[in-house]
Parts: sequence; C-alpha cells; structure tokens
Amino acid sequence: MRRALQALTVVVSLALLAAGLPAQAAKYRYGRRTGDSGGVLVLLEGGLYNPRNTDAVVATVETIEDFGGGTNQTNPVLPVWSEEVAGRVGVGYAWGTGQQVMASYWSFSGQQSAAGDGPGSGRLHFAVGPPIFSGGQYVGDNATPGSYSLETEVEAEVLDVEWSRSYATSETFELGWSLGLRYATYTETTQGVYDEASSLSSSLGQVRYSAFKTNDSEAFGVRVAGRGSFGIGGGLSVDGEIGLSLLDNQIDSLSRLAPIGSVNQPTTPVGRATAFDDGRSGTIFDVEMTLAWTMAGDALRIYGGWRQSVWDEITRDLVRNFPGTSAPLEDRTSVTFSGYVLGVTFKI
Repeated sequence: MRRALQALTVVVSLALLAAGLPAQAAKYRYGRRTGDSGGVLVLLEGGLYNPRNTDAVVATVETIEDFGGGTNQTNPVLPVWSEEVAGRVGVGYAWGTGQQVMASYWSFSGQQSAAGDGPGSGRLHFAVGPPIFSGGQYVGDNATPGSYSLETEVEAEVLDVEWSRSYATSETFELGWSLGLRYATYTETTQGVYDEASSLSSSLGQVRYSAFKTNDSEAFGVRVAGRGSFGIGGGLSVDGEIGLSLLDNQIDSLSRLAPIGSVNQPTTPVGRATAFDDGRSGTIFDVEMTLAWTMAGDALRIYGGWRQSVWDEITRDLVRNFPGTSAPLEDRTSVTFSGYVLGVTFKI
C-alpha cells in the first residue's frame, strides 16, 4: 500500500506538470503513435531476450593442491544463457486527443543445462538442495571428484493495463506519460542429479542425489512511465521510454536433496527446505529505445530496438544457503531481462 501511494504521488505530480504546459501543447496532438483519429489498437511484438544476473549456480568446483607452489582454484558453475524468443500482444483504444488505453501481455521462457565432472584433486560442492545431517555429519554437500547434470528453467510473465496521454510540444517532438496496473510472475526451477563419482567411474550411481529447487514469485502493483519521441522525417522517429513499477509480491521457495543411489538411498534421509514470504515489495525498472516508422496516416506503426527490464527483489532466492553448506553463495536479489524487439501496431 505504501508503494502504491508513492506511485500515485508521482502520477499526480505528472498531471500537474501536464496542466502547466503551454497552450499550444494542450492541443493534445499525439501524431506518430495515435494520430488525430480514434480507433482500436492491436499490438504484436517479438524479441530475443537474455536473462542476466541470474547467478543460478549449480555447483562449485574446488581444485586443491597438496603441495607448495600450486594454486587452489575455486570456480562456480553457471548455466550459459543464450537469447530466447519472447512475445508481447496487446489490444486497446486510441482517441484523437492523445489518449489511449492498452492492455498487453508479455511472456518469456528459457532453459539451459550444465553437466560435468569435478576436479581430480579437490572437491565438487553441490549448490542445489540442503546438505543432509546423517550419521553425525553433513552429507550431500561435496564429492571427490564427483559429477553433476542439472537443468535450469526461467519463466516470466507480465500483464499491463495502462492509460496514457501525450503532448506535441513542437512539430518534431512529443512527450507522454502513462499510469497503469501491473501483474508479474517469475518462476525459476533447477533440477537434476549429483553423484559422488565421476561420469566415467565404475561406481557411478552408487552414491547419487536428486536435486530440485524452485522460486515462484507473484507481484501486483502500479506502473508509471514517461516517454519521448523525436521525428526525423519520412515517417521515422526515435522513441524512448522509462518506466517504474512499484509492486507488492510474495515468494514461495522449495529446495530438496534426495538420495537415489544404490548405496545411499537405504541409509540416508531426504533433505528439504521451504520458505514462504507474502510481505515483500519490489520494483521493475524498464528502459526502451526504438526506431519507429509510421505510415498510412497513423494506421500502421513498425518499430524495432532495445529494451531492458530489471526485476529487483521479486526474484530473490530464498533457499540459497543452509546449515552445513561448505561453499556458501552470495545473495541473489535481482534478475535482468535484456533484448532486441521488433513490433507492429495496427489501428482499426
């Protein structure tokens, strides 16, 4: 509620600023985005996005030298994310006064895997699942040399409903702002296996663990944004937008490590950790820069460019470190979606 009130304060300030614009700007000429006529708007957009800053460590490799003159090296194992296709669709209505209402839906889904063996001299530390206290010690935390095979999946969705207004401050430049509601979800799941033997060892599968972890977040709140558009002639314009969402959210997390090997399954219990927090708040900060081409009056607009969204606190990993963890990880509080987009808007 506090963040929602802050967002409304920003909106009221924007409205007062808009009311104080010169009289010629109060004509509400929107021009390149909605023109001077009303109509139904349809938005179709595709993009190649790369999730950044996930810090989705699946294991830590520690090489140990027993004699002087060597170097003990520790390296985290991270999935290498590549660009994945994401899409956005929307429908709305534009008036000829520079006002429009738009509802849009954006979705992303990507998977990456990591597999390998631990060092011949050293340890492989497991990063997914709580270490299991059994027989007076923690097990399921490291192996020599060990092996791993895990897959990480990230899914994100955003539903926006916003009202926007723009003002033509000159023949070539337009300013606009918008206010709306945003609903966002983020799910990150890692699952696979750890083994205390290497992948080529004859003892592979004897001491093996099934690992699973998920962080599921749901957020709702207010979004405010400001935008500018500079016409460069021939129906072309350079457009930019900055948006901020102030959201209340909840996170439901689970981490599990279960013995599944022929030797350890009969004698070792399952390790399980859960966390649920519905009293959280977070933000999504959006930045967009595009080149747009408007044609057929204002009935068709094609644009392409770059967009980045920083999801802060909404994507926090609540089941990252546990008692007995010998190679603790740094906290992960944010994830960034960055990519190139190509879209088209029709006015009917």
